[in-house]
Amino acid sequence: MSSRSPSVAQPHNSPEVPAGPLASRPLYLQARDLLLRRIVDGTWKPGGYLPSEPQLALDLGVSIGTIRKAMEDLVGQGLLERQHGRGTQVVPHSSDRSRFRFLRFVHGDGRPLRPVAHVLAAATARADARDRAALGLGAGAKVLVLLRTRSEDGVPLIYERIALPAEPFAALNAEPGTDMLEEIYVLYQARCGQTVARARDTIATDRASPAIAEALGCPPETPLLLVCRVAVALTGAPIEYRQSWTAALAYRSDLD
Repeated sequence: MSSRSPSVAQPHNSPEVPAGPLASRPLYLQARDLLLRRIVDGTWKPGGYLPSEPQLALDLGVSIGTIRKAMEDLVGQGLLERQHGRGTQVVPHSSDRSRFRFLRFVHGDGRPLRPVAHVLAAATARADARDRAALGLGAGAKVLVLLRTRSEDGVPLIYERIALPAEPFAALNAEPGTDMLEEIYVLYQARCGQTVARARDTIATDRASPAIAEALGCPPETPLLLVCRVAVALTGAPIEYRQSWTAALAYRSDLD
C-alpha cells in the first residue's frame, strides 16, 4: 500500500492544488483553500450560492464529509452562510451585517450606534510611514485617504481617517460633502470588488487636534478614545488602515 498522503483531486478549470509543505495539511483544509480561492477569484460572487455538497465532493475528488468540514470552517469565518432549503451562500456585506460584525462603538449606556457617515475629504496621496506599515506598502506607494464623520441624530460622534491602497479602490467614488448611505464595507465590495474578511483593532488614547475638535464640536486637546484598525481581505492582504477618534462613545469587545 502506498504511504503517500491523500491530496485533493485537480478539478477542471481550477487553480492547481498547492504543492510542497501544504500537501501535508489536513485534507479538509486543502479543500477549504480551494473553495476560498473560487470566492476570491469571483467564480462564486457575494450573494451567490455554491454547488451542492455532492457536486463539490465530486469536483474536488474528496468525500462529502471532507467538503462539509471545509465549508463549516468558512461558515465559522463568516464567509459562507447556510440558507435552509436554498443551499450555502457566499455572504454579501450588507449595512446591517457590517454594523453587527465590525462596528464596535456603542453609547456609554450600551445602546447600539446607528451612525450616518459624512465625507469631509477624499484625495489620493503618498502613503505616510504609518499607512505603509499598516498596509504593507512600499516607499512611494499611493493611498486614497478619506476623512469623514459619523453622526447620529445630526450629532457628530466619530472622526475618521481611512487610508486605502489607491489602485484597488479607484472606483470607490467617495465625494466630499456627501453622506454614505451604505456602510463603507458594502461599498468596498460592491464598487471595488474588495471584501473585508476580518479586522484587528488597537485601542489607545489621544487628544483632539484642531481639525478633529472642529469636526466633533469639542475643545482642542480634549481627551479622546482612538481606535486604529487594519482590515484584511479574503486573500489575507491588508486593505484598510482606519483611525477613529471619539469623545462620546465606548468600545465594546466580546471575549469568548
